[in-house]
Amino acid sequence: MFDKQHILDLQNKLIEDGFDAYLIVTGDPHSSEYVADYFLAERNYFCPFSGSAGYLLVLKNSAYFFTDGRYWIQAENELKGSGISLVKEGDKSALSFEDLLKKEGVQKLATNTNLISYNFAKRVKGYGVELVNYDYSYLVKDRGQLSKEKVFKLRDNLNSLSHLEKIEAVLKECEKDKAEACLITTLDDIAWILNIRGNDIACNPVFYSYLYLSKKGNYLFIDRDKIDFEIEGVNLLPYSQIEEFVKSHSEVATLVNPSFCSCALYSCLKNPLNGKIPSTLMKSIKGEKEIENLKRVQAEDGLAMLKFIAYLDEHKDENLSEYHYAEVLEKFRRENKDLFELSFETIAACGSNAAQMHYEPTKEKSSIVSKETMELLVDSGGQYYGGTTDTTRTFLIGEASQEYIHDYTLTLKSLIAMSRAIFLDGVSGIALDVLSRQYMWDEGMDYKCGTGHGVGYILNVHEGPNSFRYVARSVENLQKLVPGMVTTIEPGVYKENKYGIRIENNLLCVRAFETSDGIFNKFETVTYVPIETSCLDLNIMTDREIDWLNQYHKLVYEKLSPLVKDEKLMRVLKEKTKSIKR
Repeated sequence: MFDKQHILDLQNKLIEDGFDAYLIVTGDPHSSEYVADYFLAERNYFCPFSGSAGYLLVLKNSAYFFTDGRYWIQAENELKGSGISLVKEGDKSALSFEDLLKKEGVQKLATNTNLISYNFAKRVKGYGVELVNYDYSYLVKDRGQLSKEKVFKLRDNLNSLSHLEKIEAVLKECEKDKAEACLITTLDDIAWILNIRGNDIACNPVFYSYLYLSKKGNYLFIDRDKIDFEIEGVNLLPYSQIEEFVKSHSEVATLVNPSFCSCALYSCLKNPLNGKIPSTLMKSIKGEKEIENLKRVQAEDGLAMLKFIAYLDEHKDENLSEYHYAEVLEKFRRENKDLFELSFETIAACGSNAAQMHYEPTKEKSSIVSKETMELLVDSGGQYYGGTTDTTRTFLIGEASQEYIHDYTLTLKSLIAMSRAIFLDGVSGIALDVLSRQYMWDEGMDYKCGTGHGVGYILNVHEGPNSFRYVARSVENLQKLVPGMVTTIEPGVYKENKYGIRIENNLLCVRAFETSDGIFNKFETVTYVPIETSCLDLNIMTDREIDWLNQYHKLVYEKLSPLVKDEKLMRVLKEKTKSIKR
């Protein structure tokens, strides 16, 4: 738990040890986006921010917290009175991390090099900063321990390929890069290759491990207490032995991704071949079984959302809390025996809370949903034996203002534009992002996040390399869209101290047609949840947009009606999917 004294104690240590600054990242040894509480504890001890992204720079007399546009409003609120200054990454007036180091005269920067990637370390060193491996996490009280939960195998009917087929495919791609071995550090890649899942990170069914593949032998480094079965063709070694093993094989030409391999582990290699790990692209392209299963669970997830919509309509005059609604939705999801976890903590936000993109209500901190607030934004999803879901709907609660109606309609137009896209094979998400963003940009507005991200299969809800964004943060963002990829489309309008609006579906990339000019692809919507229509301005919607919405609701009805066993719920489904017209 944060206390201002913790920062002062750390600053005294910096002076005592001769460091100019100490860097604390929201990370683990695998460059995971979401991390176990054990690794999050250090940041939480020295910083009151509760979001899932950002890093803290502590200097002798000051401190800075860096985070992106998804969290600016939340960070401003949570950092008040802490003595920590917010740096808004991506804001045109904000200093970059490197420029701030230069401004503050930082020459000797301490950090735990097990928790930063080699590329990040290289970037910092490129600015003439001496990076020293040092870990002040020993100051943190009660860090807890890493999970000891068992990993589990996925049933064969959930995978198009066996783990041996995946290993063979990865090694075949490695040969093209003249690599004799492949060091895989990203947890979702390891889980995908081995057809195994775990529970080491909340809502992300992965397990802390490393995977080393080569023609001479395959090795999984994992806490042996967490696995009680053998894996054909794979040797099991303790998680703690990875550095020793890599050092003993350091001369081997090894494919490694320096953007995700920790600086400490990468330094053990004498013959690294920098590049993309083949499985990163492979796992993003879902096979026949995966697509069949994910469509099934999307319909089942849609049924849970439909029950929630019915519950909301029936109870929205009762002044219930955001947290209560989040609990109700989770209960409906857990009625499905194939659900084993949420895919992320449910975002249920009304009024000004909804303007914070990743706001999460808790039992202790939750607002009342009443007629005084125009909307309830609900972003949620589940981890099923058959797929991972991520859906957002914004529901009208009070009386909508003309401004809200206008912004809600723009959001839907943005979603429809991407959903209807037809594009040449080889196009990346960067080329398509403007299709959605154009309606916001026309009016001088922008949502400070990507338009969409890849979705894993019984894996992380955020998965690369596919995405929709208008600038490339990394080489991965230039990845072309391939049939079989699932990408979210989630435009929105966020107005501080007013409201937040987001509508999100999952899009499956499929072949469209072929002409003399080339092969064309399109998107198939695989989220089956009614979209709120009571606050649309049909005057600014085209006939094609209205037709798309009606066709979408026809699809939702076709997918959900066979699953609805209750007459009352069937009436709700019919009402929510009925056609609209001018």
